[in-house]
Amino acid sequence: MAEDVFEIAEKDGAGRIGKLRTAHGVVETPTLVPVINPHVPVVSTDDLKKVGFEIFITNAYLLFKDEKLREYVLEKGIHYALNWDRAIMTDSGAYQLMIYGDVEISNLEVIDFQSKIGVDVGVILDVPIYKGSKTYRKKFIDETIRRAEEAYNAGYVSSDSETIWVGPIHGVPFTELLEYSVEQMTRFPFGMYAVGSIVPLMESYQLIQLVKSAVVVKDKLPSRYPVHLFGAGHPSTFALFVLLGFDTFDSAAYALYAKDNRYLSPYGTYNLSNMQYFPCECPVCSKYTPRELMEMEYMERQHLLALHNLYVSMAEVKRIKQAIHEGNLWQLVAERTGSHSEIARAYRWLLNHKNEKAYRFFEVFEPRFKRRGLMITRMEEFNLPLIRRFKESIFDRAYIWSDVAIISTPEGANELHKLLGAQVFIIHPVFGIIPREIRSVYPLFQHMSYYNRLTKKRLSLARKFVQFLSEQGVKEFYVYDSDRDFAKKIGDFLGISETYTGQDVGILTKQESHLIIAKSLLRYQYGPGAENIVNSVNIEYSMATGRIRKIHALDVTDEEVNHVVIPEINRHAEKKRKQGMPIPQDPLQEWFFDKGNKWLLAAVIPTYFKLIPHPLMAYRFWKMFREKELRYMAIVNEEAEEFVRQGKSIFSKFIVDVDNRIRANDEIFILNENKELIAIAKAKIGAREMKEFRRGVAAENRWGFR
Repeated sequence: MAEDVFEIAEKDGAGRIGKLRTAHGVVETPTLVPVINPHVPVVSTDDLKKVGFEIFITNAYLLFKDEKLREYVLEKGIHYALNWDRAIMTDSGAYQLMIYGDVEISNLEVIDFQSKIGVDVGVILDVPIYKGSKTYRKKFIDETIRRAEEAYNAGYVSSDSETIWVGPIHGVPFTELLEYSVEQMTRFPFGMYAVGSIVPLMESYQLIQLVKSAVVVKDKLPSRYPVHLFGAGHPSTFALFVLLGFDTFDSAAYALYAKDNRYLSPYGTYNLSNMQYFPCECPVCSKYTPRELMEMEYMERQHLLALHNLYVSMAEVKRIKQAIHEGNLWQLVAERTGSHSEIARAYRWLLNHKNEKAYRFFEVFEPRFKRRGLMITRMEEFNLPLIRRFKESIFDRAYIWSDVAIISTPEGANELHKLLGAQVFIIHPVFGIIPREIRSVYPLFQHMSYYNRLTKKRLSLARKFVQFLSEQGVKEFYVYDSDRDFAKKIGDFLGISETYTGQDVGILTKQESHLIIAKSLLRYQYGPGAENIVNSVNIEYSMATGRIRKIHALDVTDEEVNHVVIPEINRHAEKKRKQGMPIPQDPLQEWFFDKGNKWLLAAVIPTYFKLIPHPLMAYRFWKMFREKELRYMAIVNEEAEEFVRQGKSIFSKFIVDVDNRIRANDEIFILNENKELIAIAKAKIGAREMKEFRRGVAAENRWGFR
């Protein structure tokens, strides 16, 4: 159990909504894990349940030190003793070791104690270190590694342990030490890992050091493990930590701040004595005014203020989960940058255009399509991973179909005839340059930006692309905007001397236009060569919106009729029969031949402008690439094959190989070990996660080939 305790439900950035499976139920992550002091509980476990927490953390060392409490939890178990039927996490005394320099318990003693009292998530007695040279710190890291090995050799840290043991990672802020710590600690079957020695950084708000270290750790650590962050308790920082990939984080801040009359919010901290109004609607803030709280007895005020701090923390966790679900976690972090300058500094570092390491880290985990469009409110957000990914890929994925190019402003492109024989490329202040045929694909259309000027800096990618077009054989170039003077200025910068004023560049037929659009969408979504799977198509548009709904192939071969059309017709007929609906006497004749040998190739989701492959497209794609490469394909083992053919979900543990290009929400193709096509699916996670996870759904089945 211990190594396979986590699965992903949804994701955005490196953040994920996950399921942590413990002996006392599933904990949905990300979540705050509140610290409960067994001697001075500011709130009760009943309070935690009312707020909505599924897990809390207490200190095993403090329980052990109290003789009466120790005997009680050993006899009754920690869940009974603390009146809690959900998951409990315990720390081992490392914090006390950091503060006092020593603890009166050994590593194995505290591990054995945690095991005997039945904790769900336990921590070995690691050695925190946050000062000194690299050589000095490495000695302490080596001692933590020695203790991990000790716990493993003693049989506690094992793959079948009921307790999820946490392997602490140390070395902040040194990259070499962090990588060394990860490399050594992952030799042991911990079910969870945690980044430690960060309390001093949090207290002094040195978030930039923590953020840099998080990128190193999360990049090095296999993605299947849940990752905990010790000592991170202010709600204004939660979104940033989740974006980086932390799944749980613990803190006593809710109680410590209440002790000093401090009121937490996602936007910062207030002193209760200075407040006239509560900017919150939790049960505490709805019932009392700031003055009423200040007039209460100290203990009652502390309890209620701590409760508010927990409510506001839980509300922020839910807000983060909703942001992940919608795909706007980056936007939520941007909003939180106004809470503290160090959050803003960390956010800016992550999106620095020179920060290749951070971009490469996020690009692997960033979904390609999201429910919400991009909201660009800050200059650094022109380097969001989705935007950088487009700018990198467009040179490879643009379908070039004419030797005449018109470089147009966005407004100008709307004025140019749709059937021009010249290919129109739109210069864009956010994305640089966009082939007109794919302008509606996510996120090229689905975004808003505070800055829309076509400056020279914004046109630099377009200038490179014009040179690229020339190298690809484009012979004639024009610039277009209704304002000819503005068009000439753009042309001067791009090195194009002619302005388009209606010159004869030819006119496409409707059929030619349909084929170009289909090829453009295929190449952009699936890469070079994908456009070659179609030669003649018909596009169906929505009567209500005018947007593309479906793409039909007009060049269906006899082989495809036998291998795709007839089996698909049989499936449709079977479904109609079960529903009691009428079926033609000759379904093939009526549904295929009578409709001009036309068959559905792909549907188009209007919100993303994403192609949803149907069996004919999948068959063609598979035939073209199966011998060359695993292009947007994943292979499952023999055990899973029949289930996948029947339409069941594809689980990570059955995947034996996968194309590294796959990202969450991509439309992919599933093969068996003989490289036969068995399903069409929507990826829930990216290629790296498919390879590394041993639990959970990797892709949702859209169509199984029986």
